[in-house]
Amino acid sequence: QNLMIDSEHADKINLVNVDIMDIAEGFSSFLQTSDVPTALIALEVLDNLPHDKIAKCFETDGLLQAELFPVDDDCAASETIVDTSKQYHEAFSPVSDPLLQQILSIDPSLSTNLASNGPRWIPSVALGVLMRLFECRPNSAVALADFDWLPPPDLSSPENQVLAAEPAIGDPIVTDCKGIDHPCYLTTPPDELCDILYPTDFTRIASFTRGTLRRDNERRAMPISVATMKQNDFL
Repeated sequence: QNLMIDSEHADKINLVNVDIMDIAEGFSSFLQTSDVPTALIALEVLDNLPHDKIAKCFETDGLLQAELFPVDDDCAASETIVDTSKQYHEAFSPVSDPLLQQILSIDPSLSTNLASNGPRWIPSVALGVLMRLFECRPNSAVALADFDWLPPPDLSSPENQVLAAEPAIGDPIVTDCKGIDHPCYLTTPPDELCDILYPTDFTRIASFTRGTLRRDNERRAMPISVATMKQNDFL
């Protein structure tokens, strides 16, 4: 990419190689703190970013997060690094992830109707990046574009019809490198390389963005304006 940059513009472009998870969780930054107006454009990025699945406990009404455990050790604690040679199963425990806790505190509406509608996927990394962006650049303008709907998977292959995870609102479509769809992200075999695409709920992202901007409004010189629209309306 550096080689493709015209020499006249080389001093205007800075390529940053940083883990987006670290940005979302506040362990790393990609922009210096400044009040200068800043534009962020992300086209077909949101659908590939990591998500978290949340649910509500029917007994305690508390919020739960999905975690992965090796199938051969039900009592083992969830692992920070997933061993792709192992088969995992999904289980729910009280929300303890710091990023997820912060996101839900900013916009509690992300967890509404969970008991009646079942689990829901939350675009936690995308929301974390937006949160960090407005923290370091409060006068930012953001344009996001992505798929708000994805077709159901083609499960015509009998071996790929076993659902190993709890169905949830916003389930991704999971397709391996051979073009075969899987019913969920817990594939068989477990080390199958797949493309995972999540549909983007722009209404919920807009709601979270409004909550974040209201929280940091004292530093923002620009008026708060958040809108969602279909691509044909935008064009």
